[in-house]
Amino acid sequence: MKVLQIINNLDIGGAETLLKNYVLNNNDNTVENNICLLHGSNTFILNELQKKNIKVFNLKLSNKYSALKAVKQLTSIISEENYDCVHVHLFPGQYYGAVLAKKFKNIPFIFTEHSTFNKRRDIKAFYPIEKWSYSRYKRILCISEMTSKSLTSWMPSIKPKLKVVYGGIIINEVQRNKEPMYDAVLVGSLRGKEKGVDIFIKSIKAIENHINKAAIVGDGMLMDELKALRDSLNLRDKIDFIGNTDNVNQYLSNSRIFVLPSRWEGFGLAILEAMAAKLPVVASNVGGIPEIITSGQDGILVPKEDTKALSEAMLYILNNEDKAEIMAEKAYNTVIKRFSIEVYSKNLNNIYRELIQ
Repeated sequence: MKVLQIINNLDIGGAETLLKNYVLNNNDNTVENNICLLHGSNTFILNELQKKNIKVFNLKLSNKYSALKAVKQLTSIISEENYDCVHVHLFPGQYYGAVLAKKFKNIPFIFTEHSTFNKRRDIKAFYPIEKWSYSRYKRILCISEMTSKSLTSWMPSIKPKLKVVYGGIIINEVQRNKEPMYDAVLVGSLRGKEKGVDIFIKSIKAIENHINKAAIVGDGMLMDELKALRDSLNLRDKIDFIGNTDNVNQYLSNSRIFVLPSRWEGFGLAILEAMAAKLPVVASNVGGIPEIITSGQDGILVPKEDTKALSEAMLYILNNEDKAEIMAEKAYNTVIKRFSIEVYSKNLNNIYRELIQ
């Protein structure tokens, strides 16, 4: 069984990390995965895949919205490689996959909805285009129940196509440092405002007398803007911007709390990685996050964009080490039982087989 995975690029992000984890840890020898990037550049994720001899095509589009070029090149790749299934991730690949599904009627096309929200849903003119694009796919996978519910409430007609498949992570033992360098760490893309990095910075300001050091791991177009916010709040000595890294665990093991104050979140793969590192988590009560964390048990959930609640939750964990350890242990057990990459891979491969047969 030969599957083509189509994604914009392999920069750091939830969809990209999930795809990498699956492709590198899929132990089913009957499934061969290739990847096609619309406009990817060299990243540590791409290098990791190439070291494992995963076939990666790169369209190298100057603009990911170059629809004609994208469809033409993808048509050639699919024709030459004889794929049994095509799996598309993110926008605008969603539209290109829909066009290709009409061309290759004998190949099942799958799309994964990775978020509970996108700006197109607020624009009425996009609705018929979106409806058409979703209709071309045999199955639409949603990474959480909330992702499925939000999509269904916006477009009820596609409900029969939806299936929830929770993401999974690689679970390696992470040795926590007894004297961590950072009091709090946030891991997430800085490409948009959805991760609430600005909220995190403001929350650090609210409790700065209790914070020695915090870290933000990730990169994106908002980096300079967020650094300017940090500096305007006189937090240059309190918050480090790390950028992208191929060793996130280095920062998880060196921190006391993981924080993700997302404005919206399809699932929250970075949260799972923190839980697997036995790190207490404070996150927004949005999207698919409450499907991972039971507040007060294996983490603390706070209202979105509530700087006060976020800073208070962080301070509670910092001041209650015994309770934080219990919370972290429960979080680890949650990940082991429900969100391993092995469980995800098995579920995904079964879907591929079902559609092909």
